[in-house]
Amino acid sequence: MTTTTSLSAPPASASSSTAAAADHSQSAEALYTSDAYLQRTGGTWHLEDAEFKAKYVDQLVTRNAIEPTTVCEIGCGAGGVLKQLHDRWPVSVQFTGYEISPDAHRLSQQFRTPRLRFSLEDAFAGNEPYDLLLALDVVEHVEDCYAFLRQCRQRARYKVYHIPLEITCLTAARDCLAAGFQLGHIHHFSWSSAMSALELTGHRVIDWLWTPVGLERGKHFRTRLANCARRLLPTRTAARVLGGYSLLALTE
Repeated sequence: MTTTTSLSAPPASASSSTAAAADHSQSAEALYTSDAYLQRTGGTWHLEDAEFKAKYVDQLVTRNAIEPTTVCEIGCGAGGVLKQLHDRWPVSVQFTGYEISPDAHRLSQQFRTPRLRFSLEDAFAGNEPYDLLLALDVVEHVEDCYAFLRQCRQRARYKVYHIPLEITCLTAARDCLAAGFQLGHIHHFSWSSAMSALELTGHRVIDWLWTPVGLERGKHFRTRLANCARRLLPTRTAARVLGGYSLLALTE
């Protein structure tokens, strides 16, 4: 993931000193610029999820007849999603991935082609316009997620956001979002709060869908157990009560 906005976890208390907050911000950003996040993901930087994400991005873009010729992904990680889309979409499409992590950038180099490039730099430093911008599982990592969304909105005509929906009846009852924090999530969303964030930052939602992360990517025993109930419930109910879903939204 990548952004120009500071990446930091919430301060421990309102009385924390400015110096302590700055140190905390630096240590949080180091999660991505050091090798810490690479270690947390077992050395893959979530490459194993690339096909899953690309499949649903392709589905959403295709069913709305969006035909981009220039695509960028902000927070492209190891580049797996762009590689998948590169292989699915017409040869006329040019792809650019932006990332702040040297480790993720190094992994992405295996996917470079004349139509697919990766950049270890500020995604918002230039003013090159794109037809389509992707920000997949990035918003929840960014301290000022509203400023980030506004920056994204100005960079391309169409935007696709993938946002995990971690606020559910189950997590609220347990008062537990530890899994998200472990992955560097400093914001947590429900369907309605994610949609509100997009609308408040000037996006018009064209189309959206649930992505069944728990059903298709769930590995842990608890997730597999919860999947039994997810399959019996309507998707909307399962997403709001049990979780295991993310929001994929196409906006302009």
